[in-house]
Amino acid sequence: MKTFFLLVLLSQNGAGDINASFVNTETLAQCRQKQALVKGVFSSANIPIIASRCIRSGLQFSKFAHTASSGKTRYFYLVRFTKEAVTIRKMPGWRSCMAKQEEGRGQGPVYCASSVQWLEE
Repeated sequence: MKTFFLLVLLSQNGAGDINASFVNTETLAQCRQKQALVKGVFSSANIPIIASRCIRSGLQFSKFAHTASSGKTRYFYLVRFTKEAVTIRKMPGWRSCMAKQEEGRGQGPVYCASSVQWLEE
């Protein structure tokens, strides 16, 4: 598996839900450029950013795209941040994701986040 860089950006909607956005890049410099661009777009739309980090990763996600419809299929991920890394675990649904988030409290920042992007196998 080839290693790339992955931008992981968590934002919060008006209802308080955490949304994940993922952008794959080939280099750290490209990742940081995308990070600045996406942060700017979200900030200009007054969308709070919870966390944003570029990580070395072999994970590949479907392309990032803004969605105007709330009816799109959502995928759930348990996202844990440490000083050294970010771990992303695909979850079967909202309830199990929220339960794992609660179990992980006190062990560093952990979020149940949904996304319209799917993890490519």
